[in-house]
Amino acid sequence: MNFTTKVKTELLEDIPSARHCRIAELGGIVRSLGKISDEDNHLEIFSDNNLVIKKAEKLLKKIFPVDNIAKIIYDIKRSGKESGKIVFTPDQTEELLTILKMNAKLVVKPLLYTMTCCKRAYLRGVFLSLGTLTDPNKDYHFELSCPDEILAGELQEIISEFDVESKVVRRRYKFVVYIKDSEKISELLSLLGAQVAMMELENVKILKEVRNQVNRQVNCDSANINKALTASRKQLEDISFLREKTGLEGLSEELVETALLREKYPEATLAELVMYNGETVGKSGINHRLKKLSDIAEKLRRGEKNDY
Repeated sequence: MNFTTKVKTELLEDIPSARHCRIAELGGIVRSLGKISDEDNHLEIFSDNNLVIKKAEKLLKKIFPVDNIAKIIYDIKRSGKESGKIVFTPDQTEELLTILKMNAKLVVKPLLYTMTCCKRAYLRGVFLSLGTLTDPNKDYHFELSCPDEILAGELQEIISEFDVESKVVRRRYKFVVYIKDSEKISELLSLLGAQVAMMELENVKILKEVRNQVNRQVNCDSANINKALTASRKQLEDISFLREKTGLEGLSEELVETALLREKYPEATLAELVMYNGETVGKSGINHRLKKLSDIAEKLRRGEKNDY
């Protein structure tokens, strides 16, 4: 089961207790999936996802008398996926559009969702119909693929009222409202009522952050190790050059001691060299001596006189 289906399955079980919220959610579904017949002005709602039609069916049964329910058809395709369709008579269509505050073109009047709870319900209905969510383990992406620009603008405005910023892009014949910020997607899932999905997304975010922190630390450690090994190789080259050119006898006792220590422990860090040296001198002291050895070697390479 993909993440979008998980979210929609969770939302399918949630039937608003208030009638006005039920109407608002059904309005979101009808606005997204409804079509008015040109022949006799009857309404049909069709979806390839039977979950949406089942949710619409539940809402209809809560809003209308049992004997006034429209015709509901479910069809199983060869792929095994079940689609669904709800067909209203012209009289039922007229009654429904009046209740949903819609005109004959299925454009919604703001009266449908004047209250905050109704805005959430309306968004839930639209998401069930048009929404998709990328698996948070792969990426963060929430979108509502709208059939027209008016609906996209309407949804963007409603979403902004919850302090969630979204963007709209045209994709062929669709207008897509999308969000890529994981925190905002989490907030929106909570607003829709998908608390389980929201918690799953938050858990994935935490795991990703921990994994990224570990990777950054490993990369940092690797970089430091490589840097230390490069410095060590250069120090060994300089000490070897000094042995070949002049020997170590003319160096101070401290420099000879440090040169021998580096040769004995070629891959040791400065901290390890301090420990191997009995901690008689600190890291800065060891580092100063190694730099002094390198300076002497460089002067010899250039043929300059060394004052050591």
